Amino acid sequence: MAFESFGKYLHPWKCPVCLEDKRGAIAYPMCRSFHTGAVLSVPLDEPKPQANNTGGCPPLQYASSCIIPTTWTEFPLTNVIPYNHDTSIFEFGLEEGQRLELPVCGCLLMLAPKCDHDGGDAIRPYTPCSPADMQGKFQILIKRYAAWGDKDVLHSYKPAGAVSNYVHNMKLGDKISFKHISANVKLPYVDASGAQGFKGVDTITMISVGVGLAPMVQALHAMLSNKDDTTRVVFLYGNRTVRDILLREKLDQWEEQHGERFKVVHCIGTRYGQVHMHFDDCPKSCGKPCKRRQIPKPESFDTLAEDRREHSWVDEEVIAKHAF
Repeated sequence: MAFESFGKYLHPWKCPVCLEDKRGAIAYPMCRSFHTGAVLSVPLDEPKPQANNTGGCPPLQYASSCIIPTTWTEFPLTNVIPYNHDTSIFEFGLEEGQRLELPVCGCLLMLAPKCDHDGGDAIRPYTPCSPADMQGKFQILIKRYAAWGDKDVLHSYKPAGAVSNYVHNMKLGDKISFKHISANVKLPYVDASGAQGFKGVDTITMISVGVGLAPMVQALHAMLSNKDDTTRVVFLYGNRTVRDILLREKLDQWEEQHGERFKVVHCIGTRYGQVHMHFDDCPKSCGKPCKRRQIPKPESFDTLAEDRREHSWVDEEVIAKHAF
């Protein structure tokens, strides 16, 4: 099962409301309703009233097995684990013994107040990188996105990440709001009978870049820990440099423990960095790509196994070579 069909369930990429401005002109009406407080009018998968509901407040509603309700709820930042030069693992606290229980292919919405580029609240989806049964906390891998490009050239400018920078500036003990709605669950891994696994799937090709590996890791936690799941997975993981590889220790561990089922191919490079431009004096017979110009291998590229690396962007050639 190629990522072309599978990946759309792991990422809410078709929802501009989740990914961008909740009031945006291109937002789908149904999605907009989810983010403007109308979620309680939408049928929920598992409505569960709050056990100790006092004070006349309406009972909390839940979209799935996840303990985070469909309304904004604050959780404290309890720990920050720096991973590399621009990415850290942020731990948010739950009550003692409590588990997040977020379904596979599910994400959370995070709210950074008054931090969006228009001055409003910024809302972005995040997928925890921790297993759903981790007790007392959950972890989210977040990259700090700096602004880049030229502000005077609109199509080449990208502002700094609103939520990512807000979280990176938080201090231990600070709280931030999350909610989880039914639209945040894309493809069930556990069916109504309790059976686990993606039905009718024998092989999966996953493709992601950078922190986009989080939804893949979430699915892999469930798939590789399930002894009855025999699905084979190849993960094409792209990064600009070797040092940008995230959660490499976990990926290596999974390969070592589940080598018959799981393989990671690290694609190191950039879309434009792989262009072989000809020299001015190249003959017409030089060919494409240029036979004279060689792109140097990335630093530490040799630390990756030969059959687990590509000096290339994740392009059609790489997909055809490694994908199921």
